[in-house]
Amino acid sequence: MHLQRKIDGLLALRASEWFDLLPVATAEELRAFDAWLSESRLHVQEFLEIAEVEYQLQGVDPHRRHDLEALLARVSSEVPTLRRDPVTTPRARSGGARRRLAMVSAAACASIFAVIVAWWSYNSGQYVTGIGEQRELELADRSVVTLNADSKMAVHLGSASRQIDLLQGEAIFKVAHDAYRPFQVHARAGLVRAIGTQFDVYNGAGGDTRVAVLEGRVWLKSEPEIATHSSTLTLEVGEVADIDPDGAIRRLVNVAVTNVVAWRERRLVFDGASLEDMVAEFNRYNRGVQLRLEGIANDPRRYDGVFDATEPTALADLLAREPDLVIEHRGSEIVIRKR
Repeated sequence: MHLQRKIDGLLALRASEWFDLLPVATAEELRAFDAWLSESRLHVQEFLEIAEVEYQLQGVDPHRRHDLEALLARVSSEVPTLRRDPVTTPRARSGGARRRLAMVSAAACASIFAVIVAWWSYNSGQYVTGIGEQRELELADRSVVTLNADSKMAVHLGSASRQIDLLQGEAIFKVAHDAYRPFQVHARAGLVRAIGTQFDVYNGAGGDTRVAVLEGRVWLKSEPEIATHSSTLTLEVGEVADIDPDGAIRRLVNVAVTNVVAWRERRLVFDGASLEDMVAEFNRYNRGVQLRLEGIANDPRRYDGVFDATEPTALADLLAREPDLVIEHRGSEIVIRKR
């Protein structure tokens, strides 16, 4: 009896873990959950009891748009039907009645599972912009994201948290207030946690991440799996900071937020930028003409200037004045090389 109670407790814990994971689960984890349900009717029943408390099973899938019996059909016929409690499942109940109860539970659970998967799909996804493309989108929590050109972002909105992976490029986040679900952006070099705010996150070509706060404030943390050490910093409205690949976080005192987000008007503002960074920025906005450095690496020169993002020839004209550089037009490329 003591052993059975222990087993029941572990099963209840596992069902609860699945329930908490589902809203932010990956496709692989959803398949694992499906397989776990299919192992035993007891798994179905235990998960159903957890779900009943949360959802109360009222109005779930009223139009029967999902195949509610498919899950039960996948349960192996060699797995016995188990009774958890002789009080709730009396011995007098027939085997047929037990099977009907199990089928009802499985059907309801399958319906919940289908609704959760649909909810997960709605609140999760990947968004990509091409070269020169900018995109504004409203997330399911009513936060608004403006995704810059040549950028990629993955969204996971769960019941307890809102997680964004900025995999490439840059975005401005205008975060909808939700005291119970923190909004966090995982960038290349660190983590940005919103505190009721609007902010810009940019993954630089050198592996760094720049954060600028337009409203409110944010909390920064360099990611330990990337950095050699971890740092934290709270950034206030109007402030800008860089998270370096080694984990250091530097507040930038001479960088204006308006310059950081000038890309919304397709303007590029450079302040002490390297040739590599300038070329990478122009190439994000221009599919027809691409700039390429040839034989130039780790050049010490730094440049200031304001450019129209769609005019890469303007940068080429500026660099043509450098006595040791040669500008060559090769089809759709402008090649910048040493003389």
